[in-house]
Amino acid sequence: QATVTHAMLPAVFDPFHLPKFSMAYSTKPQERARAKERCMGGKATLYTGMKILVFIGILVILALLAVLYLKFKKAMFVMMVPAGVSLLTIAGMITQRPGFIWPIIAVSCFHMLLSIYFLVIFSFYFIFKPFYIIMVLNWAFNTLHNDKTASYYIQCAGIFSGLIVFLLFNLWQASVSHAYHRSIIRSKRAEDHRGSAPTILVVNNKPMEYASTQY
Repeated sequence: QATVTHAMLPAVFDPFHLPKFSMAYSTKPQERARAKERCMGGKATLYTGMKILVFIGILVILALLAVLYLKFKKAMFVMMVPAGVSLLTIAGMITQRPGFIWPIIAVSCFHMLLSIYFLVIFSFYFIFKPFYIIMVLNWAFNTLHNDKTASYYIQCAGIFSGLIVFLLFNLWQASVSHAYHRSIIRSKRAEDHRGSAPTILVVNNKPMEYASTQY
């Protein structure tokens, strides 16, 4: 009597025990596609990130308007530019028009260049000409210091920290806005692709393709 061993049996396809490389290969494109639609380390969608940016921008605009109203009312018209950018961004999010997202990207890039410029200038004066910084701080805080003090270093550290935070925030704002801009373009292209898909008719069991533009 012949004995049938396990090696002699034909291989059976088991869908629940696929090779690891095939599963990784099939899921990577989907993971990359999902990653393009998210921000903040994948914790939020790009749309949510844009809403957070708009909310922060509106709060900053209101705070600056309050300060200018109390200190320098004639300069309040300057806030028309960031207010207009915020309105265009909101309009772009509602209408899904990518052109309305460009202003916030441009403003973010401008703010990054501005913060880098101020960091370089402030670093130069901090290292080589600290007396000028002391003069400005005396004027700003109504003091009469003639030399470097503990408050001088604390205030300079605060200025450095503020400029770096401002730079990093605008870098994040530009990256999220640009990713959202690309997301709108991808969604519109997908809609156009679905709308221009060929129509397949079956005549006498023979499929025939006709372009949808012919109808």
